[in-house]
Amino acid sequence: MIPRVPRVARPALRVRSIPAGHDYVRHAVGPAAGVLVLADPVLDPADPSRWWPHPALEAAGRPEVLDGADVVHVHFGYEHRTPGQVAGFVSAVRDRGLPLVVTVHDLTNPHEADPAAHLERTGHLVRGASAVITLTAGAAAEIRRLWGVDAQVIPHPRLMPAEVTEPYRLQRSERHERGRQPDRPQRAEQGERATSTNAPAERKTVGVVLGSLRAGVAAEGLLPQLADALPDGANLLVMVRSDALAAARDPGHARHAAALALGRLATRAEVEVRPHELLTDDELCQSLSGFDALVLPHRHGTHSGWLELCRDLGVPPVIPEVGCLLEQWGPPAGSYDPEHPGAAELRRALQTALASPPVPARTADAEDSAVRAAHAELYWAAIASRAASSSVGSAGLVED
Repeated sequence: MIPRVPRVARPALRVRSIPAGHDYVRHAVGPAAGVLVLADPVLDPADPSRWWPHPALEAAGRPEVLDGADVVHVHFGYEHRTPGQVAGFVSAVRDRGLPLVVTVHDLTNPHEADPAAHLERTGHLVRGASAVITLTAGAAAEIRRLWGVDAQVIPHPRLMPAEVTEPYRLQRSERHERGRQPDRPQRAEQGERATSTNAPAERKTVGVVLGSLRAGVAAEGLLPQLADALPDGANLLVMVRSDALAAARDPGHARHAAALALGRLATRAEVEVRPHELLTDDELCQSLSGFDALVLPHRHGTHSGWLELCRDLGVPPVIPEVGCLLEQWGPPAGSYDPEHPGAAELRRALQTALASPPVPARTADAEDSAVRAAHAELYWAAIASRAASSSVGSAGLVED
């Protein structure tokens, strides 16, 4: 009989995630067995949840910002640094003997009009990393083409906690099931023909969320075509931050054309433009769950958290044909060309979304657990790889 060999407990592994306070990171990285994600530094006591600009990216000049970490993992928030500063950050991490892990969420930054600087910054991170992660096979192939680096594909986990989204997803599912049940005729009175109780069909609501009208969000080119493309019996509801819309009404503002387009659309009976303040997670999910389809207004990008929120809530998306968004979603979906969003194409995409079967429910705990376990194993492999190629030994790992 072969004796059982007891497993040696691994020491706690401390991850300096850039950032930690993001919905993606909360679900994808921690908490997991043996992994501790270090909290983001408090930048503003009046707004303790704000993590940007992240001080850890200044490690070239402030090496103390990496103290206490065993692994450094970059996700978002480096667009304010120059390519040279990002290269200096990579060197600073290497000089500390720490493995660098990079998740490439976007090859094209959805909030920047010019992709060149973002690609240059990301290239420094990818080439200097001990391990690279991305969300789809298509993005991994592009990373290999651009920089000759193999990225591990770990799919996007849920975006919002199940306790926030599940009540709304279940309500949507119940509404969908009621809508599929055929109307039954009234029981005929003696000697009378049965009459139908068919009520007028409930109007469908197509939603668009413009947020703060950032550079990568389409409005003036997309929304008029979308309003013209509405199927019979459908309304369009456009959500936009009230402060962003007010600012864009200034003729000198970069998004003034969008404000003008929204003003014209608001006069149409089938369109509602709804300015709003910053929404809580619950308020956002409540609003989105009332949509029968959500049109993503991305001009460019690679992946999208909005797709994952659609999945969390069971809302069928209409997806722009950019980056790897269609691959990220997976099931068949309505789509359109954001460069030339014609009304006929948009109408077909809306009809596809509105007639689609229910979005399959997530198994949130199992999915999140699998994603976290994949990250944990990758961290340990990165530490082992760094130790094998460095005289630092275990890359600064300290047992708790």
